[in-house]
Amino acid sequence: MLYPFAKPQESGHLERAHGQRIYWEALGSPEGEPIVMLHGGPGAGCSAMSRRFFDLNKYRVILWDQRGCARSATPVDSMSPLEVMREREQMLKHLSFENMVEDMDALRAHLGIERWSVFGGSWGTTLALGYAQAFPDRVKRMLLRGVFTSSKEEIDWLYSEVGAAQMFPIEWVRFYTDFLSLASALRHQIKASPGELESREILGVFEKAFLSEDPQLQTRAALAWGQWEQSIMSLQGAAEVSPADHQRNFEMGLISCHLFLHDPVLLGRQLWSNLPLIASMPCDIVQGQFDAVTPAKTAWVLSQKMKNCRLQLIRQAGHASSDPELTRALVRVLDNWTF
Repeated sequence: MLYPFAKPQESGHLERAHGQRIYWEALGSPEGEPIVMLHGGPGAGCSAMSRRFFDLNKYRVILWDQRGCARSATPVDSMSPLEVMREREQMLKHLSFENMVEDMDALRAHLGIERWSVFGGSWGTTLALGYAQAFPDRVKRMLLRGVFTSSKEEIDWLYSEVGAAQMFPIEWVRFYTDFLSLASALRHQIKASPGELESREILGVFEKAFLSEDPQLQTRAALAWGQWEQSIMSLQGAAEVSPADHQRNFEMGLISCHLFLHDPVLLGRQLWSNLPLIASMPCDIVQGQFDAVTPAKTAWVLSQKMKNCRLQLIRQAGHASSDPELTRALVRVLDNWTF
């Protein structure tokens, strides 16, 4: 199903403006077709499993951790709390969708790649679409898994009572209870009554908790954020999120809240208005039919607007790329691509 585990053959950090450093790694055939993988989250980082979708005799695979997360985040272990806060403020000041797109093309140029294919999952599909629209001459084709365009409707689905909460009521009650607890600790006056609460208010409370000077509040917010997302990810079920995953969950929550609340490109729905720029680009979409994170309707609508697109709805799959039928479909697409 998946290819064997493999280690990177090259890796490094690409220096960017304002002190940002982007971690990257490459593996596979130096003469192979270049393909870049875009992780989800936002803020999740790439994993060893990310390398296993590819035939390394066919592809030159590029993986990278997007700014502010995983190995692209500035190590803070030796910093004082004040230094950590200043570092975090500096990162957020320059954290934007536009800068992430620019990071991606700077990496392409750094590696001496003229054109590459793009494989994005979840939030990675948002970045893939934005990059292709900004640099259409740099993209050969796209593979998108769990299509997400960061629209208000999609964010409401995830972080209010109108969407995934209806499918996972027990898990939502836990998340909502955690939200109320954080709001109380922050002395945040909730404006809406239950049933009318919008995603922006929930995200706003979590953002305040992530930016709090109280480490215990940050930890509570990270655990709640990670547990909710993990609970609705896979048809295989979800284990309890471990405190050991704190840094990953913290970075995902902080970066997600910042982008979803403040980024002008995402708030302006520019991905959809600029879609004609890439309407003829070859594109494969592999979507879990029972994806509770990124519902299949978005993938279907996108496929109808793309002129050279193949959509596969995988009946026995949710959102996680580790769901077996979704894994098989993704590997099959990559194996069957011809250049």
